[in-house]
Order: sequence, then structure tokens, then C-alpha cells
Amino acid sequence: MVAGLIKAFWQLSTPYGLFLISVGVSVGILGGALPGDEQLAAAAQAREQAYDLILGDAGKVFDLAQEKDDMRERYGRNTFGQSCLMARRLVEKGVPYVTINYKGWDTHKDHFPAMRRMLPEMDKAMSVLLTDLSDRGLLETTIVWWSGEFGRTPKVQWEAPWNGGRNHFGAVFSAVVAGGGFQGGRVVGASDATGEKVASRPVYPADLIESMYQLLGIDPGATLPGPGGRAIRVLPTPAESGSTAGPLKELM
Repeated sequence: MVAGLIKAFWQLSTPYGLFLISVGVSVGILGGALPGDEQLAAAAQAREQAYDLILGDAGKVFDLAQEKDDMRERYGRNTFGQSCLMARRLVEKGVPYVTINYKGWDTHKDHFPAMRRMLPEMDKAMSVLLTDLSDRGLLETTIVWWSGEFGRTPKVQWEAPWNGGRNHFGAVFSAVVAGGGFQGGRVVGASDATGEKVASRPVYPADLIESMYQLLGIDPGATLPGPGGRAIRVLPTPAESGSTAGPLKELM
């Protein structure tokens, strides 16, 4: 406990830590000068939450040592597996949006050795995450979205220096959604035999986003305040997005 406090105070004594303290003091002074201001009240609440995350009990959610060894083994003792376990812990605590970044998929070179390592990690952790969320009664209220921003070329580049590499390919690729009202065990759309073109039921990014908005109770036509007072739509219009085939009613 003493070591933890020493570490915390040392972190706060760094230039960045002192900057955070100065910001907190400034917000406190402004709050006293402008009582009842909603924005300052929100800033004060955020400050208290940040302090609790650093010095209080809230930070314990990041301590995976609190999990049993068999649970950690189920997810896989690798970065992605433990990240999925961390995501489950954050969801349990009510964190509304969690992102897991899984690097290494940009396989311009040596694609197949990378896949032999990464695919088992992905399959194991992803399946355990869905099962764990379901067992804890969290899957129906949690949307799990897995995808990249594009796929890989169907044609493999075997020549040097690529040695079996696959480049960027945006025409056809896959995404996975689960939980939160999406029905499982279904496939929407299909590619041709070589994976180069969409053969049936195209799904565009705007379609996927709109589907999640609907399940989350977000109005796809809503707007957010932007720079200069300009309203920004939470979902682009068909004219702005270029292509759309409609939300994923097959899964909803």
C-alpha cells in the first residue's frame, strides 16, 4: 500500500502530473467563482473520476491478477487474449465503450506465418469473450463488433520481398457482430468464388453503423455540434456515404 502511494505521488510529481494538478486547481478556482455552471460541474466530476482511477478503487479494474488463473488461461496468455479479458471487466463495471486494438494484420509480407500465430489467438479469445459475457448476463446488452477497415488481396504475392504477402483490398471483406440484439449464427452477403467481388447482399459501412445505432437507441438522423456551430450528422446521408443497402434487418 505504501509503495502504491509512493508510486502514485511520484507520478503526480512528474511534469505531466504537475500539469494535471494545476488544471485541477484552476478548475476548482473557476468552480468557486462560477457556482452552478454546468460545464465546470462536469469538469469537476471528470476530475474526481480521474483521481479515483489513479488513487482510488476504480483503478483495480485494470488489475488482471484479481482473476483466477484458469480464467486467464481460457482467454489466452497473450496480448489480445488478456485485452479481451480486460474488456469484459470494464463492461462489468459499466464502461459504455471499449476498444481493443489488435496489431499485426497488415501482412504485406509473410502473411501465412503471421496467420498461423494470430488466428488461434483470435479464435480462442473471441469465443471465450462471447461465452463469458453470455454466462454473466451481459451479452444481450453489449454489442461486440469485430472488423478491420479493409480486407487483404485474394491474390497472394509469392515473389520476393513479399514471400506470400497480401496487400490492401477494400472491395470485399468481412465483419462480425454479436450480442446487443443481433441474432447469432447467421451470414449476410456473399462474395464470388475468388473473393474479388460482392456476389449478393452488399453491406456498406453506413449500413453496419446504422444497424448498431438502432439497437443502441440512437437516432440515425441525429446531429452533434461541430466546429463553428455546424451540425454534424451521426450518420452520413446516402449521398454523402456514396453507397448503402440498408440496415442489417436479417440479424436484428
